[in-house]
Amino acid sequence: MVKLNTEDDFNNLFICENLKRLRLAHNLTTTHVANVIKKSRQGYLNYENGSREIGIHDLIKLSNFYGVSVDHVTGNPFSNKSDNKLAFRTYEIIEKELKRVLPSSINTEYDDVILVRYNEHKIDFFWRTQTYHKNHVMLFEYYSRPYVSKIFYNIDGSGSFFINDEILNFTKSQAENIIITGICAGTISKEFQIPNFF
Repeated sequence: MVKLNTEDDFNNLFICENLKRLRLAHNLTTTHVANVIKKSRQGYLNYENGSREIGIHDLIKLSNFYGVSVDHVTGNPFSNKSDNKLAFRTYEIIEKELKRVLPSSINTEYDDVILVRYNEHKIDFFWRTQTYHKNHVMLFEYYSRPYVSKIFYNIDGSGSFFINDEILNFTKSQAENIIITGICAGTISKEFQIPNFF
């Protein structure tokens, strides 16, 4: 059992807990996160289990990787309440009838939702992930330029994706320049103008 004597001990505990929560929330292995900060798996585990204090450079790298502030990584995870919750009055079809039910909510505690606005009538929601999902529309960067498309890989590691209905092919070596940032989770299409509604 870890004995906590000082404020630094508590701060280190908070960082450990936040690192673990962020990693699990993104379904990442300790090896994957270790590669992000160019450390061995054990080197990263030392941060997560509190046996070594994390340096500022690794702290910044990880906060950038997860898309959160350094304060989010160092703050008290047991007292932080998420204000990033949207609630909506909700109806469901129950036994072929439309009935009012408890409100539905969207929680974006880890800033996991990315929006792509195509125009004033259409928005896509992407769940933040670095993992490729076959046959799903992905948000990704290719040579530092963002795209939205399904990505098709061939057996040899080459592949293709579509830009404005035109196919773009890439080689196996060019595939290393694809960085996945999200998977499409839903779309909102607005049928008519409502002031201040996206």
